[in-house]
Amino acid sequence: MKLSMIVNPFNERNLQLAAQVGVSEIVLTFPGLDPAAFRNARAMVECFGMRLTHLERKVPHLKLVHRLPGWEAQLADFKTLIRLMADHGLNVLCYNWMPDEDWQRTSCEVIERGGSRVTEFNLANVGHNVTDADGRPPHPTPAPQMWENLERFLNEVLPVAESAGVKLALHPDDPPLPELLGQARIIHSNATLRRVTELVPSPSNGVCYCVGSLHPAGEDVVAGIHLLAGKIFFVHARNVRGTASHFAETWHDNGEIDMPAVVRALKAVGFTGTMRPDHAPSMAGETNATPGYEMLGRLYAAGYLRGLMQAV
Repeated sequence: MKLSMIVNPFNERNLQLAAQVGVSEIVLTFPGLDPAAFRNARAMVECFGMRLTHLERKVPHLKLVHRLPGWEAQLADFKTLIRLMADHGLNVLCYNWMPDEDWQRTSCEVIERGGSRVTEFNLANVGHNVTDADGRPPHPTPAPQMWENLERFLNEVLPVAESAGVKLALHPDDPPLPELLGQARIIHSNATLRRVTELVPSPSNGVCYCVGSLHPAGEDVVAGIHLLAGKIFFVHARNVRGTASHFAETWHDNGEIDMPAVVRALKAVGFTGTMRPDHAPSMAGETNATPGYEMLGRLYAAGYLRGLMQAV
């Protein structure tokens, strides 16, 4: 099991901090399709003795999810991205099928331990989003159509991924609701993640298992790790309290998820891939301009996860 991290902002100081706390792999956020961006990022990471291996966040996909005009160009760009990753040594692409683009919260000012600040989702306050989705299409897409569009997408991109040696890891919906503001959401449980892996069988078709996304839906994340064993290509570790309609994030060591049990389960199923600390509290002195992705809390989380990995 390896420890990875997104560093934010992506600069030499933060890369050095990641290396100092024992991170071995760096996750790149989508930089566009300029090969120079990949070359430069890889060179910076390798200067600190780490490897650039994963890519995620903000990969354009809404036209594919909803089959909107321009989906063909977006599909071509996705294939180009896979090839660029392979050319520069990245081997896991974490994507999502969220119909409103990315994760959503309604507050980033909930107070946690010692006055740190965390994000919250409260269905009663939807419409006052503070992170991170860029919006929904003008008309909702029914769930069966979203599944059909996902199958078409996988049939198109998986041969490219297999040829390039890149694994696709689908992230669950966040929040894990079956519907939000009249729009269906389809990836919100262990069973739906399993369905994705069976939709188009391929050694490159797997999941990013995000325990903090699934737990609020009442999913047993330890059971999910066993159910999806062999198809988990990437793990996001964060902790939460609450339900899918109202939850708040916490420190990695004091939420409702038994994080040591999660790491033990990953060890038991033979997971040898990468885990990264996901959203963490913003600490004293930080601006909270990028909730969940400020550096200090995630450095603490990296050390905590590294300790759990060594313990098992």
